[in-house]
Amino acid sequence: MHVRSDHHETRRDPADERAVRELFEKLLEDWARGDGGAYGSRFTEDADYVAFDGTRTRGREEISSSHQRLFDKFMKGTRLTGRIEGVKFPVPGVALVHATGGTLMRGKREPSPERDSIQTLLAVKREEGWRFAAFHNTRVRPIGHGVRSFLIWAITDRIWRAFGPGRNGA
Repeated sequence: MHVRSDHHETRRDPADERAVRELFEKLLEDWARGDGGAYGSRFTEDADYVAFDGTRTRGREEISSSHQRLFDKFMKGTRLTGRIEGVKFPVPGVALVHATGGTLMRGKREPSPERDSIQTLLAVKREEGWRFAAFHNTRVRPIGHGVRSFLIWAITDRIWRAFGPGRNGA
């Protein structure tokens, strides 16, 4: 007797995988153009977006406007680099995407290593095509195995606790 496990991936449709990969590429292109409206259009109306710093944004409209503010100020002239590491289809019409990337700051030729990130994205197939319903971005900051890397991690963690938002009037 064969028992179906819920952990198995459904049959992969090459057209769906191409569409999801293209959606990710469009996201990178929108960022490079500094187009918050286009960037936000890659998400569902009720998308959930968690930035590298833990900031949570909800909905296409807020994703668009918050990114336009970034593109107009702090991230003006930057580009994202990114690469999909894997796409899984746990059920038809839903894709789980893992990607890595970084930020190429204005005037630089290489991405800044301190901005290296890993992302988890959830894409859903809608009438208008594939859109991201969730995005979670995390900076790569492994604790490491050596004393030096642990101390760096611990010191930055202590600084955050002392001076982060909401601490000591910040």
